[in-house]
Amino acid sequence: MKRISALFLCLALIFTMFAGCGAGENTDESNRKTLVAGATTGFFGAESLDVAHDWDGWIMSIYGISENLFRLDTDYVAQPWLVEGYEQLDGCTWRFTIKDNVYFSNGVKVTAQAVKDCFTRTYETNERAQTTLAIDSIEADGQTLTIKTPDENPTMLNDLCNPLLGIYDAGGTVDEVLGVSCTGPYKAVDFTAMTEVSMVKNEYYWGTQPKLDEVRLKIMDDANALQMALQNGEIDMIAQLDAQSADLFSDTETYTIKGVTSSRSDFLMYNLNAPGVDDPAVRRAIGYCIDRESFAKVVYNHYAQVCYGVYPDIFEFGKTDSLTLNVDRYDVDAAKQILSDAGYTDTDGDGILDKDGVSLSFSVITYSYNTASIQLCDMLQSALAQVGIGMEITTYDVLDDYLQNGEFDIAVLSYAMAPIGTPGYFINMLFTSGASNNYGGYSNALVDTLADELSAEFNSERQTDIVLQICQEIIDDRPFDFVANQQLICVWNNKVTGVEVNPSEYYLITADLDIEE
Repeated sequence: MKRISALFLCLALIFTMFAGCGAGENTDESNRKTLVAGATTGFFGAESLDVAHDWDGWIMSIYGISENLFRLDTDYVAQPWLVEGYEQLDGCTWRFTIKDNVYFSNGVKVTAQAVKDCFTRTYETNERAQTTLAIDSIEADGQTLTIKTPDENPTMLNDLCNPLLGIYDAGGTVDEVLGVSCTGPYKAVDFTAMTEVSMVKNEYYWGTQPKLDEVRLKIMDDANALQMALQNGEIDMIAQLDAQSADLFSDTETYTIKGVTSSRSDFLMYNLNAPGVDDPAVRRAIGYCIDRESFAKVVYNHYAQVCYGVYPDIFEFGKTDSLTLNVDRYDVDAAKQILSDAGYTDTDGDGILDKDGVSLSFSVITYSYNTASIQLCDMLQSALAQVGIGMEITTYDVLDDYLQNGEFDIAVLSYAMAPIGTPGYFINMLFTSGASNNYGGYSNALVDTLADELSAEFNSERQTDIVLQICQEIIDDRPFDFVANQQLICVWNNKVTGVEVNPSEYYLITADLDIEE
């Protein structure tokens, strides 16, 4: 997920951001329940409060501002949320009945026409929408919404869980600061992009009455400051806790800590147009220089799952039993042998291998605010030096332009691979030719064909078989190196109740959250 860091703002705010009412503080005058939560840019950082803008719908689902027609349970199964019923009329046509008691936070009723208008605006605004869910036509009649897709879609209900398809009032005014009116239990009353958001309960909320009066969310990219804020009682919860800091909150009388394995992966993306990196032998050698076990154990404090395949094995399509792995361990000597066999030598004695005028010295970019990604780069740099590969690490608050312009040899990234529980999300975003986030220029005709087959396959066993075939192609070609699947770790003061950590990473702020005084 692509986020802009506001580190320089956060540092300036560290000593002032908690002025006023303390965390969880009620005053006699107002008797308000307030919860304050903190996280880094990667989890809480929104550029706007417009569901249709870039990836902000994702963050708004975490905030508890936006909701979808369907919602994922903890097993990634899509459950009706803003709909009371649905039926598939034929292979391409679905009919949904919108609940009759749902209102936007501005008091406007949610009708089928409102949902249609919402989708129309989102599809006009965000280029990812059509690849998220291809729609041929939408019809609205009262509370009945009929969606026709150009082709049969076996993942329709899960696709409708994607936060990009969150429901908002497209007919209302889009506030320059507070964005669009949604249906969630909370609505924003103050917002500073990438810094903080203040919310109050949505008086029109259709579901269980929110237990909190106010929620304040703080973005802090200084992990130490974030941890101290919880220890000092300045905040009540940390979302997406740095795994290395988990031991700080081992006092179960004061804190509750929970981690669930998500589909988020730390991985390397290779620029296949870059000299040296375009050689499969070099990419395989680099794969052998990634110490996945130490990364999961040391950097993630055991809160991560090592990956030598593609997807995490929490999914059937993530298991590697039937795959042939061409890298299955950390082995610097194996990397040296591969490079030697491929004809790379140090012709000028500078310690860097070269061949035909191409020197194996690469520029690596990653996020400035993601400590795990930076540590992975440091570990890889040390290992590559042992085999004669140079590596220069550069961190950026914003990676987008560098990725889109191909200004990298290797990018160390962190993406959720199956946030709605379906493998096609990641395949169509990174693996297919010309995909939106396929910045390395990978193209494989068989993968493209298999991706098309997957998009129309309803049989779950056949789906898994197709995905495993795609995974084998990725392993053989090595346009990416998948390292580990991290857990989503949240920690909170025990006075906070009603917390559910969903592996999808959505739905953190819910109507069930409460705080004891």
